Amino acid sequence: MSVPLQDRVAGADVLPPYVWRNAEGEAVAGGDTRLVSEKIILLGIALPRPAPGFGPLQPLESSEALSRFSKLDSALRSLQSEPESDEFGPMRPSAASVARVKEVLFPLVQRGIGFPETLDVGADHDGAVRVVWENGPRFLELVAPYEDDAAAYFYYSEGDQFGLQRDLTADTVRRRFNWLSGAR
Repeated sequence: MSVPLQDRVAGADVLPPYVWRNAEGEAVAGGDTRLVSEKIILLGIALPRPAPGFGPLQPLESSEALSRFSKLDSALRSLQSEPESDEFGPMRPSAASVARVKEVLFPLVQRGIGFPETLDVGADHDGAVRVVWENGPRFLELVAPYEDDAAAYFYYSEGDQFGLQRDLTADTVRRRFNWLSGAR
């Protein structure tokens, strides 16, 4: 006798709605916890719970947030098809670094919150994923190191002022994008 998947996954009833591509490649949004649980088990990705203060989740089928995330996801997939390394070091990012980029940005997409169009998505000479945004003098870069146990962070600058942001909760990421757009 098999146990339904939903009963085997702790917390399946409290998982947030998801955005996924079906077998035909179409974007799918929904809240079927059984399907979410299968995706989590298959991919090993833990989706975060919605943070307080974000308000109700928005439908995502036609949102700009989903479109930009899909473009970013395509760029990340193309990076993973690069040669593994050359004489200078890793060229292809690790699966863990690609997953960390998605883990930082996907909670925004889940809530229907857009992020700016990326200027560049690439891997550096150490195999870290670097996603770049720019708005006039403001520069923002999401860095996901190659090493499996290294945390992602933002590097940001405006003129001669710069810093690192290691707290990448959905709310702080949203605020950093607001800063990039010119909000104080």
